[in-house]
Amino acid sequence: MTIHAQMQTGVTIGPEVVFKLQRHYKFITTQTFIMKTQFLRNHLFIATTALATLTSAWAEPTHGITAHENGPIDCPAACCARGHGGHIHDDPAPISLMGTHAHPKGEWMLSYRFMRMDMDGMRGGSNRVSSNEVFNQGYTVTPEDMTMDMHMLGLMYAPTDDFTLMLMANYIDSSMDHRIFSQMAANMINGGATTFTTEASGLGDTTLTALYGLHPGNGIEIIAGLGLSLPTGSITESDILPGMGGPADRRLPAAMQLGSGTYNLLPSVTWIHDLAPWAYGLQARGVIRMEDENNEGYRRGHVFALTSWVSYKLPHGFTLTGGAEYEKSGELKGTQNGVSLMGPNGRSVTTAFGENYGGERIDGLLGLHYQGSSGWLEGHRVGLDLRLPIHQDLNGLQLETDSVITLSWQKVF
Repeated sequence: MTIHAQMQTGVTIGPEVVFKLQRHYKFITTQTFIMKTQFLRNHLFIATTALATLTSAWAEPTHGITAHENGPIDCPAACCARGHGGHIHDDPAPISLMGTHAHPKGEWMLSYRFMRMDMDGMRGGSNRVSSNEVFNQGYTVTPEDMTMDMHMLGLMYAPTDDFTLMLMANYIDSSMDHRIFSQMAANMINGGATTFTTEASGLGDTTLTALYGLHPGNGIEIIAGLGLSLPTGSITESDILPGMGGPADRRLPAAMQLGSGTYNLLPSVTWIHDLAPWAYGLQARGVIRMEDENNEGYRRGHVFALTSWVSYKLPHGFTLTGGAEYEKSGELKGTQNGVSLMGPNGRSVTTAFGENYGGERIDGLLGLHYQGSSGWLEGHRVGLDLRLPIHQDLNGLQLETDSVITLSWQKVF
């Protein structure tokens, strides 16, 4: 079956690209891809319209003029992406995306990102469910809300004009609130308290990525990336948890662990078309688990994501971005060692079971970043990115995501 999806903004997903994506990610069916592509197209069109409305009163035509040490020059997108002496590169992609630009030979970039993800309330499939509905399915404990803060430190270096290397390390701080299904059960396993909170913090997994830049011209930039995720994050975190005999230090489920415990491949392809002051982009990326299970007996699901965005360059170094992202992740495979599966109501907690991991989601994106071009701000890029859910269809019973906020700082030297 031939698939050809034409975005409202002019972004085309050709049949050969779709075929390759489907072949490498077999869990995405043809019908699902068509539905989600149409969904992305509609919301990207809305984002484009909103951007045009917001910028019409403020916008000044830039005609591809960029900062240079000797004054303004006319710089096409391919030149911007590759860089040249004294030129300040401005990436038009959302600040939360990685692997969206390369650097000229010998250039370094240091980056810091702070991401906060807030989750509140349970969802079964695409429907909200109450705590009582979770208990009615035989679970003793249900999560109620979760907050995860991630601090990401990155370093990029270009040994040649074509290749850029990227190293990313992160620190994670998570907390999750839970509720026990009855007072009687709370008396048995938690000293009478019907609620409790678990916490975990520490280093997460580390990623190494190589990026290769292609420059076909006409304002088009293509970045191919291949990364490797190293299992440096702990998968043996514990906290005071309820259980037979009362609260004690016990192993936390995978949802609260700091790493995956497996080596993972991170392929990506990014396409950007710069039509200054507008720019459009599309990124396909994945997480491919290279092992059947980690040292604790389980493996997280593979991940596929597709992000499409449009950006508009405002005066005074600001750029506004908007778009949408589709993500699909698989169930957790295996059994989590040291995590109890039984409770007074039958099962223990939802996060102890692999069927309650993974699913599909579509998020809307809105961001603003500033690129410094002179004085002490030269080479600095700061930005804010907000993601809000449009659609969530989760496997089993899981916390739904309410928002993801990313703050970022980058410095080229």
